[in-house]
Amino acid sequence: MRPSPFLLALALMGWSGSGFLEAARTKAPKARPVASKGSHKIRKGETAMQVARANGLTLAQLKALNPKVNLSRLAVGQLIQVGAASKASVLPKETESEVAEQERVSEGVSRPSDLSPITPLPGTPCVVPGSLTHLERVLPSVIRRSEPGNAPVAEAPFVAVQLQPVAQLRVHRPDPVPPPPFEPAQPGSMDLLWPVETRSISSAWGPRMRARTVRIKTKTNKRKRVKVRYQGNHRGVDLTGPTGSDIYAALDGRVVEAARHRQYGNYVLLDHGNGVTTLYAHNKANCVRVGDVVLRGQKIAELGRTGNATGPHLHFELRLDGVHQNPLPFMNDEEEIPAELVALNELIEGSERRR
Repeated sequence: MRPSPFLLALALMGWSGSGFLEAARTKAPKARPVASKGSHKIRKGETAMQVARANGLTLAQLKALNPKVNLSRLAVGQLIQVGAASKASVLPKETESEVAEQERVSEGVSRPSDLSPITPLPGTPCVVPGSLTHLERVLPSVIRRSEPGNAPVAEAPFVAVQLQPVAQLRVHRPDPVPPPPFEPAQPGSMDLLWPVETRSISSAWGPRMRARTVRIKTKTNKRKRVKVRYQGNHRGVDLTGPTGSDIYAALDGRVVEAARHRQYGNYVLLDHGNGVTTLYAHNKANCVRVGDVVLRGQKIAELGRTGNATGPHLHFELRLDGVHQNPLPFMNDEEEIPAELVALNELIEGSERRR
């Protein structure tokens, strides 16, 4: 009986398929082309830092060898330059059986890294990929802990240094220059200079009627302002003059206060020694500072109406041991300011204008 053509075709196809599968199993794997000397072919999982370390390079040197390559985005199979002295090469592609055979290496066997050109030092066994079960991913590199070698340590020469004492530098600070002395006032024989040139008195020393505006409440619980007059005591003399005119020191002395007061406005207080002080108030501006030593007839302020004042004038006070005195009996009506003080006052005015 002749076999059916259908069965014959099926038998031929079965033989061809089994033969094809058997040939596929026994066919030798193709080897990858080996990279040329001085270049490296990127493998799966490899980074630029690993390639640089394996070839004894820094990342900057690897970048210099590959200026047009983006090292942060390397592709598998990409060729990069690693230098002429590199010993790295691309190995033939391994079959699955060879990989399985290598992973069955005993844990006690150590092997050098395939990528490192440096001769490994004796140490602890290598960590074979796949032998660490507690890590999610093992990098394809050998981890080694180095042990101290047997090479003798050379003694480095040393230089003896002898410390010398350093000379101590003393910075001499000059003592502060004390203010020039002045002749203390004599309370029994004082001769006060008129502090302004006008010599016009608008309000004398002693009791006087004063006016003050106050707020009162009426019978209908409304508030209104009224001016009341009362008996007051003027503790100095008021000397009138144009605004901005010069105010002079009545005696030699030192400035102990130069400030602003609610009632006095801008004022200057001079200490003349032996308990004698004079005060100059309602000034437009003070021309001296605390600590300044002034001479009799020197400009110390400018006449104004600051503080509680109804018009431009100088409120001048004389105190003996803190007690207010009438200054008029001690003021010289005929004395003129010396020419040297006039020149000094002109210099003071010029410096103030330049400010």
